Amino acid sequence: MKRAAILMLAVLLLAAIGCGGTNESTDDPNVVFVDPNAVRGGEYGDLYFEANGVRFGIYDEAETVLSALPAYRSTFTGETCAFDTADVYYYYAGYQILTNEIDGVSRITSISIADDTVRTPQGLYIGMTEADAAEAFPALRDAGWNLTDGSAKLTVTFVDGTVTGIVYSPSIAED
Repeated sequence: MKRAAILMLAVLLLAAIGCGGTNESTDDPNVVFVDPNAVRGGEYGDLYFEANGVRFGIYDEAETVLSALPAYRSTFTGETCAFDTADVYYYYAGYQILTNEIDGVSRITSISIADDTVRTPQGLYIGMTEADAAEAFPALRDAGWNLTDGSAKLTVTFVDGTVTGIVYSPSIAED
C-alpha cells in the first residue's frame, strides 16, 4: 500500500514538465557523476541520489544511469497521464526509478526510497524519526519537508513522527 501511495504521488507530480541535459563523469574514479540538465545550473545541489557509486537525479538520461547501476530486480511498464509515453519503473533493492520519454530521450522522473535498507546521501531513511530527519537535513525541515532546488524536488512524508516516504521528483513551476 505504501509503494502504491508513493507511486501515485510521483505520477501526480509529473504533469506539465519539460527538460534537456547532458552527461559527463567527474574526476573521482569511484563515483560516476551523471551531469544534470541545464535547468539545475549544471549542479545537483542537495537534491541527488547515489547508489552503488553512481550519483544521479531528476531528468538525467535513464540509459546512462541504468547502465552504470547493477542490474535491476524487475521492471514494470504502465500507462501515464503526465507524458505521451509510458511510465517505466525499475525496481532495485531498497529504491525504485521511474522513467519517461521526454523529447525523444528516456529520462529519470522519480526516485523513491522503498524501505529502510537505503539511506539518501543527505542521511535520510525510512523509519527514522522526524527529529532525526530534521537534524540530518535542516533545510528540508525548514522547507516544510518539501524542498525544491531548480527542476528537482525532495519530499519526505511522516506517519506518527516517523519517516514513511522519501521521493525525488520534478518540481512543478508555479505561474
